[in-house]
Amino acid sequence: MRTRTHRLALVCGTAVLATAGLVTGAPAASAAAAETHCNIIDDSARPTVSPGDTGDAVRQVQCLINQYSKYSNWVEVDGDYGPQTLEGVHWVQTCNATTGGADGIVGPSTWSALYTPKTACALSS
Repeated sequence: MRTRTHRLALVCGTAVLATAGLVTGAPAASAAAAETHCNIIDDSARPTVSPGDTGDAVRQVQCLINQYSKYSNWVEVDGDYGPQTLEGVHWVQTCNATTGGADGIVGPSTWSALYTPKTACALSS
């Protein structure tokens, strides 16, 4: 009887811990997986993004800087185009010699550099 009780307690405890891990771990794992591939907005949706903007397009820019460029500082993927994002965008624009220079505005040339950076500016696969 004592072995059965201990075994039952062990099974129940394991189930509780596993469930707690799924409840707290699943969203984080999903978010990490989405960020790894930068699937925040459709790859063909490339709106103009400027300092002060917020939202999913900004998150996409932030994610792309982190995942594909050699920019040395991590940019928080928070959807807020503030100074940290501006610094990352300036780096991408300068390294890739985008049209318009390092103006901080993410237009067609910068989007292109974010998705397919020059070899010298890209993380190795």
